[in-house]
Amino acid sequence: MGSEDGRVKVRFLGTSSAVPTDDRGLPAILVKTSGDSLLLDCGEGTQRQLIKARESLMKIDKVIITHLHGDHFFGIMPMIQSLSILRKGSELLVIGPKDLRYILEEVEEKTGSKPQFKVVFREIEISKSIELGKFTVEFFPVDHAGFETYGVRIRERDRPGRFDPVKADELGVPLVLRSVLQRGFSVKLPDGRIVRPQDVMGPPRRGAILVYSSDTRPTESVISAARGADALIHEATYLDELRERAVATGHSTALEAGKIAEAAGVKRLILTHFSARYREEDLVRFEEEAAKAYSGQVMAARDFLTVDL
Repeated sequence: MGSEDGRVKVRFLGTSSAVPTDDRGLPAILVKTSGDSLLLDCGEGTQRQLIKARESLMKIDKVIITHLHGDHFFGIMPMIQSLSILRKGSELLVIGPKDLRYILEEVEEKTGSKPQFKVVFREIEISKSIELGKFTVEFFPVDHAGFETYGVRIRERDRPGRFDPVKADELGVPLVLRSVLQRGFSVKLPDGRIVRPQDVMGPPRRGAILVYSSDTRPTESVISAARGADALIHEATYLDELRERAVATGHSTALEAGKIAEAAGVKRLILTHFSARYREEDLVRFEEEAAKAYSGQVMAARDFLTVDL
């Protein structure tokens, strides 16, 4: 599941809000890097979207549910059942609001579908960051009409610096030992000299930073979390002509998402969570509207879009 070139890849599995359309599934975003991945939200039909995207369902080990509106988590129960039927060997970590634990347990009990593998639940906490494989994850509260909802900031672990083959040649490092240096270990040459990783490697490269707003009105917490990010995924349920509807339902417009991205100074803004009233041809209008307030790169996500960070 990891990206082949080591970069973080963001795969949009569902970009609709509330109800699916003929070309958009419900919210789910796969974030992956070499050998690791996170699934952000799991709307109804997510496992089928994974299959259509040719992503391995069996390699899903960590799922984050941002809030308990059905379009963001109703896919987790059937996914667990499928993984059980398919005899998943590794555990599944599910992170979400505290009530999600009771929902999962109730469904399990009432349907007699206890999973045949280990499912671990962890409640979202906003007071600290957590290490999840190759990612560091932090949660922050957002403003979704008073409903308990969290945004997510994901930072990839810093990557090693680039290997310098010229320096390795100058030091006489045999080809067979170079991968050891790239993994961060010193080596002893045939003549007894010790070569350290820093002798042939450049400085560490900062891991990619991704922020996901979840469902929210424009809020300072998103701006704060997104400062310095390589990309901000911000909901844009409506165009600004329906701003009153956005306010009433605790959502944002494309123009408002653009203002948030500009205030945070992010490198890239990706819009998602579009109302089912909008068709594919309308998404250009979302990009144009956000661009009125945001000077960086903006795109409206489509299902199965893959973005490299």
